[in-house]
Order: sequence, then C-alpha cells, then structure tokens
Amino acid sequence: MAFEEVLSDRDSEDEVDDDVADFEDRRMLDDFINVTKDEKCIMHMWNSFVSRQRVIADSHMPWACKAFSQLHGQLLARNPSLLQCWRFFMIKLWNHNLLDGRAMNSCNMIIDDVKNKKLGSQVKPMR
Repeated sequence: MAFEEVLSDRDSEDEVDDDVADFEDRRMLDDFINVTKDEKCIMHMWNSFVSRQRVIADSHMPWACKAFSQLHGQLLARNPSLLQCWRFFMIKLWNHNLLDGRAMNSCNMIIDDVKNKKLGSQVKPMR
C-alpha cells in the first residue's frame, strides 16, 4: 500500500478481495461431503466467475452462462465429467427459470465449437 493511501480518508473495508473470496469459497465447498470433486470444481469456478463479473441480477444469467462457457470452454471440452456438471448446473438454472433453452443451446454450441476446433487441428490432411 502506498503511503498516500495510508493517510487518505478513503475507507477500503467494503472492498472485496477476489483472492480471499476464492479461498473462502474453496474452504466452504470442502465442507460438503455428498458432492463430487468435479461438482465442487464447477461450483467454485461459477462462484468465482459470478463474483468477479459482478453478476447480480437474474436477467444477467443468460449472458453469464455464455461468457462462462467461452471462458472455460477449453477446460470443459477436455473434461467430460466437468462438462456434465456444467450442463446439470444449467438445467438447475433452467428449472428455476433463470436460463432459457436458447441460452443453454448457445452455451453447448460454444463448447462444441471448441471441441470441433480441437479435433480439427488434430486431423492430419490426407496426401
């Protein structure tokens, strides 16, 4: 902290430290016993994303899910069990009317595009 910040009248007590919030979130999730490692991972990834992006309204959910799919698309495409947890989470959002079918489809298409690009780069052209 700079010397000027120490002497200023500005109060930083209400600021959220993302690293501390991530640590507390992981610690809280570790307390769950009937939850798989992948479910905890998705919950932590989502909680961290929502916190950092300041998603505060129900109407932000479609955007948030699409942005989350874009941000973590490569990881989700590589890990089928993590992708399954993400899809279950989207279904829960849909059940609570926070996400519609069109947004769910967009999220899945984003991840499918990542998978297809990955597969396309691995295919060698025929001679």
